Amino acid sequence: MKTSYIIGLVVVAIIVIAGAYYYTTTLSPQPQQFKVAAIYISPLEEPWNQALHQSLLKAKNELGIVYNYSENVGDSTVAMVMTQYVSAGFKMIFPHSWSYHPVTNATAAQYRSVFFAQGSGMNMNYGNNTVLYDYHIQEAAYVAGAIAAKITNTSKIGIVTAFPGVGDVDNLLNGFIAGAKSVNPNVTIVISYIYGWYAPSKAKEAAAGLIESGVDVIYSERYGVFEACKDSNGKIIAYAFGNIVDQNNASDAVIGSVVWDTYPMVKELIQRAQNGTFIPGDYIASMSKGTSKFVWNPVNAAKFPEAKAYSDTLVQKIINGSVVVPLNFGPPSP
Repeated sequence: MKTSYIIGLVVVAIIVIAGAYYYTTTLSPQPQQFKVAAIYISPLEEPWNQALHQSLLKAKNELGIVYNYSENVGDSTVAMVMTQYVSAGFKMIFPHSWSYHPVTNATAAQYRSVFFAQGSGMNMNYGNNTVLYDYHIQEAAYVAGAIAAKITNTSKIGIVTAFPGVGDVDNLLNGFIAGAKSVNPNVTIVISYIYGWYAPSKAKEAAAGLIESGVDVIYSERYGVFEACKDSNGKIIAYAFGNIVDQNNASDAVIGSVVWDTYPMVKELIQRAQNGTFIPGDYIASMSKGTSKFVWNPVNAAKFPEAKAYSDTLVQKIINGSVVVPLNFGPPSP
């Protein structure tokens, strides 16, 4: 009787201890993952959006963050979306559109414990929690322009872009034009505006018009140009450059891509926000930092070895400072 009683007490004690252990190990508070959100004004497929989206996906895998996003968010609703993310416990928000910057200014001032990284726009009221970043990749655009002037057979180069008078876009166009004219000061450059940020059919139509006028190399600042660069038989009738992200796999008509690698910036911002060393202000891309790049399409690097060798030398000159490509937000002068 006593033995059974003692055994019973032991069993009960084991159950109690095991239950306490289970409760402690399964229900004790765990460290929360750092939550990051991005807000996009246009479809996620747009290259400008992809440049950030792919970097945040990489950060999700490598840094262990939570990443959510909203696309096609208009200016009239972006404040509500920002506030919803703050209420849901997101600690860093990337409002990824020039037109969002007034709302970011106001919202960041209300929520100083949340970090905001504004994608392009005007000078910010930085406070302690806001940065402004932009695709200042005019150095890579300069290299593309030089290559275009090297490979054109008609001395007539085209650009397909969105709107006139947009400073950060004009900065790229000015870089491309300056690069082309550094090789051939007499080259003709024609700009075609499609009046839309993401309108592939309009970009294709604009490119077709340029090609018909004698243009044989096009800077595809907007997506959609590549489809016009081959005839109905699949023959290349003009070459093009990708923009913002690596678009070399899109077509063998793509010479190379003017690339904005946002991951070094994304990684630094997230880690600084996490460890308390966040630095407000501007984040500028450059070739020396590895965030502004020209990436050759291997197929065409082999086809144009002289232009490839010239561009490689030019990149090194830009990195070491012997060739300087300044920011230029003024109207382009072809």
